[in-house]
Formats: sequence, C-alpha cells, structure tokens
Amino acid sequence: MLFEEFAKSQPLLSMMLFSFIISLLLTFIYKALTNQQRIKELRDIQKDLQMRLKEEKDQQKMMGIQKEMLEKSAELMKITMKPTFVTFIPLLLVFIFLKQLYTAAKVGDLISWGVNLPLVGTGAGWLLSYVLFSLIFSILLRKILKIH
Repeated sequence: MLFEEFAKSQPLLSMMLFSFIISLLLTFIYKALTNQQRIKELRDIQKDLQMRLKEEKDQQKMMGIQKEMLEKSAELMKITMKPTFVTFIPLLLVFIFLKQLYTAAKVGDLISWGVNLPLVGTGAGWLLSYVLFSLIFSILLRKILKIH
C-alpha cells in the first residue's frame, strides 16, 4: 500500500502531511459552516462585557453583566458546535485509518525526546504527534485565513 510505504519510510513527514491536510479540511469546513461575522461580533461583545465587569462595583449590575456574558457564550458555543457535529464521524474514521496505518508500518515514536516522561514515555507516537502537528497547523491556518 502506498500510504503504508510512505508512513514506514518517512513517518514524521507523513504525519506532518496528514495533519496539515486534515487541519486544512477541518478549517475550511469550520469556515463554511459558521457565521464568521456573528462570531466576531459575539467575541467583541464578550470582551466589552469583561471590561465592564472588571470596572463595575455594584453587585446587581455585575450579576446582570454575568448573565449577559453567559447568554453570549451559549450563543457562541451553539454556532461553533455545528462543524464539530458534522466532522465528528469522518474524523473518527480518519483516526482509525491512521492507527491502522502506523501500526501496520510498525512505526514507534515519531518524535523522540530522549527521556522517559510520566504519562507520555520516551516520545510521541502517532496520536500525540498528530495532536501536536494539527494544533500548530490549525492555529496557523486560522490566522492566515482570518477565521474567528
């Protein structure tokens, strides 16, 4: 299999490439399924409410601001959860594919840090490597594509 040979011969590069492609697809899906203007508005409102909350001394007004912040947070979460629901099953299938791919290629740690750390051991296997790379790529892609 082509993917298995690539994973076996270039495990770190292949994981970086898979992570980038998956992050790019997820970023485009997120942008397509969310109202970016409304997300920006809600985040600006939240920042304003946080500033008002810090300056406010009256307990009653503070409670009102907190209630409004909670409402805006709930609306923001509702908007941002839609892409999560759409991509959950496909992403699960991708994880199954990657696990089988790197297990069949008999690749151990893709990233090695030379010491035995609690919980993670001597290096990063395919899953931790994917998480690290996708986190980096997602942040960069969101900045480049101006996604809120």
